[in-house]
Amino acid sequence: MVSLEALLAGYAPQPLDALGWTNTVQRFTGPGGVRFLRTPRSSAAPAPGVAWTREAVLLKYAAGLAPTVLFCDPQTGRLLTEAAPGRPLKAPDLAQAGVAERLGQTLRCLHALPPSSASAFHPAVYALSCLQRAAQQGATVPAPWLALADAERALPLRRDRLTHNDLHGGNLLIDGARLTVLDWELAAPGDPVFDLVTLCCHLALDGKARRTVFRAYGACFPMGAAWMRLEQLHWLREFSWACWAETEGIDEARAQRYSAEAALRRLGAGAI
Repeated sequence: MVSLEALLAGYAPQPLDALGWTNTVQRFTGPGGVRFLRTPRSSAAPAPGVAWTREAVLLKYAAGLAPTVLFCDPQTGRLLTEAAPGRPLKAPDLAQAGVAERLGQTLRCLHALPPSSASAFHPAVYALSCLQRAAQQGATVPAPWLALADAERALPLRRDRLTHNDLHGGNLLIDGARLTVLDWELAAPGDPVFDLVTLCCHLALDGKARRTVFRAYGACFPMGAAWMRLEQLHWLREFSWACWAETEGIDEARAQRYSAEAALRRLGAGAI
């Protein structure tokens, strides 16, 4: 494997391109164009659900869906890729001709990738793991949300397809007829329908737009109580992740914790 230093020889670092909750992303420009280096913000244990070894294997199969990988170190989480063209997907894009169909095709291709032998992703199990780690690190975790995460582990979800598990507009770059999927750290066997629900919630889509996404993908739209339960799981996962992130000193997580808890209460989850 070519060393990271060799791959960045002749490339000049630019101002920090992004500061994620668990990673920094540095932009480099050079003779081959633009490259991005992802480096975990912490040298301690990876974030909940993150497995860099699993990610390294999946990225080998994701050519054409993910950015071109130049360097991947599953021990440290450092990842160097070629820059992918495009901008983050936004809700109004889905009203443009052909965009919803391209999104559906892209996600079907993602879900058709080999699911690997990794443990399946269940949002309630993931939420419980985040809340438990937050509590271990000194956070006061509300008992109702712990109880909800524990109870919802029994919800039967598919686990026979590769799922991304963190689909939002920032992880989907649109460039004309092409969509590129970013951030594969949480990808694991899971339920494609929950992936779609997650994306719809992150984009704050109304009912009509949600149905457009599901129709373009070719999946049945979960109606009534089924949708509400999956949406509740989405916000529980977001709340739990934010609780853990705050214990890591990631201040920007606080706003997400507040908004996710508000969404849970709006859906009636606070009544458990």
